[in-house]
Amino acid sequence: MAIFPFLWTLWGSFKVQGDFFSKADWANAVYGIRTLAETGSTFTLNGYSNAWIEHEFWLSAINTSIVVFFVVIISLTIGTLGGYALARSGYRYALWLLMLALVFRAMPHITLVSGYLLPFFQWNIWGHLPTTIIVLVAINQPFTLWMLHSFFQTIPKELDESAKVDGCTQFQAFRHVIIPVMWPGVIYC
Repeated sequence: MAIFPFLWTLWGSFKVQGDFFSKADWANAVYGIRTLAETGSTFTLNGYSNAWIEHEFWLSAINTSIVVFFVVIISLTIGTLGGYALARSGYRYALWLLMLALVFRAMPHITLVSGYLLPFFQWNIWGHLPTTIIVLVAINQPFTLWMLHSFFQTIPKELDESAKVDGCTQFQAFRHVIIPVMWPGVIYC
């Protein structure tokens, strides 16, 4: 029964507005009387062509795809390096940095974004794709860092140590040994 609103909305997307929002009879949305009169069929794709072509929804879909791609790549790159460094660090500051990241994650996003507003407006870069990417990376980075840190703690330190014994530097051990092991965690995150 919970799927009914979604199916009803999908059904209504193939009708003209006069049928789906008819005040005279709700059955017009089922039978498509006005849709038949206006288009010659009880179903129409005019709503989709109107949204995608006339209102250029395709451009918004492309922009969203670009933003998502770069936010994921940048967040995972920074989060992977930071999470690995904090998981392998023996210092106390690692825990405090993670707690600080958790505090930033718990804060409402508008409090984080408000710090960016004035400079972005002054530089006239608010509303551009790179600006959106920067803000979304900043918002999502604490969560990514926390999740990947937890995942790196489950990978045995002996893998790093054995790679170092074989002559790898810390970064080579990370790149050649840890990255192939960690991909399931990165995909999950």
